[in-house]
Amino acid sequence: MEIVIAEKGAFYFEPMITPQEARGRASAHKASAFGTLSRIFSRPKEDDIAITDQGLWYLPLWHAKAHLRFLYDRNESYQVPVRTPHVAAVTAGGERRAVNAGTIDLPVVEHCERDEQRELWLDALNNQPMNAPPYPHARPAAVDLAEFAPEDAKIVAPAVRASAVIRALLGEDFRPADADEIREERVNVECVDLYLRPTFNFKFDWGAKNKSADVAIDAITGELQTQPSAAMAAVAKLLKPETLFDLGAETLNIIVPGGAIPLKVAKALAEKRKA
Repeated sequence: MEIVIAEKGAFYFEPMITPQEARGRASAHKASAFGTLSRIFSRPKEDDIAITDQGLWYLPLWHAKAHLRFLYDRNESYQVPVRTPHVAAVTAGGERRAVNAGTIDLPVVEHCERDEQRELWLDALNNQPMNAPPYPHARPAAVDLAEFAPEDAKIVAPAVRASAVIRALLGEDFRPADADEIREERVNVECVDLYLRPTFNFKFDWGAKNKSADVAIDAITGELQTQPSAAMAAVAKLLKPETLFDLGAETLNIIVPGGAIPLKVAKALAEKRKA
């Protein structure tokens, strides 16, 4: 088996709304930030809730695509019906075969070809797949993870590494389980890219009830988002490419069982992969 992995990529999205716009959108969710029961029984007034800016955060997500191709043979036996009554045996391929219940057993070798495309968007914090790309119309910019340190912004370090992304993309049973002989097996991982998406984050304090809640506004769409725990925030220096992109041959042989697997790293431009 051969696995070819495209050159790693890292990208980020610039905010498309201002901090003031985000604060206005967050303020609209004051009453709902503390849950349904609070709205029913306590009914907080907007003046009862103070809002504090927590600034711009960048949240990580992964994008991976793969092309899988397998050529393999499978031994099978076909039940071939005999049309003429009273036939006791049939000679097929120079071999005499008995007729049982109006059929003969014909051993064959099936020559199979499986060609498949796979794609995955994965939340790099909770390891949950996303149904579609988060920003189909926004254009990301390439970024050097080792130097990415936007002013007055926090970077949330991924909890999921590239090897786990490939494991999720391929699955546990991506090889043809019914093959008797595999003549060719090739996995071309066309991209495994890390994206950083921006959110404006706010903290709501309901002093009378001694309660607080975190709210995040997507800096691209302006929509309300689920905010990760503040304990997950990390500075940009933790985004070490050699740690996140753990795609050596030794690691892949642990992910993909079956003995030593040749590994090739394709040198492809990021723009070409995106196209």
